[in-house]
Amino acid sequence: MDMATILPFVVQAVGGAVGGNILGALTRGGGGLLGRTLIGAVGGLAAGYAGGNVEAVGNITSMWSGLIEGENGARLSNLITGAAGGGILGLVGGLLIRARS
Repeated sequence: MDMATILPFVVQAVGGAVGGNILGALTRGGGGLLGRTLIGAVGGLAAGYAGGNVEAVGNITSMWSGLIEGENGARLSNLITGAAGGGILGLVGGLLIRARS
């Protein structure tokens, strides 16, 4: 695989990791920093996959690519999509995964 093929997935995973960490930290759960990062990255990749294969999600993510002109618009769209997916899983993980106390 070349860099042009991998880059959208990397951007989605980074956006998901950031979104998952933020919402997981707000709910004070998610298995710590490493757990929230992994959960968010998986959520970001899942949201990117859904954006490419589910028409309703794809229509929403296509709106974000118009925020910036050119090639960076697609990267911003992938970043926001990843952050949204990671944030959703980070919120769920933060509410479900708690420390025993």
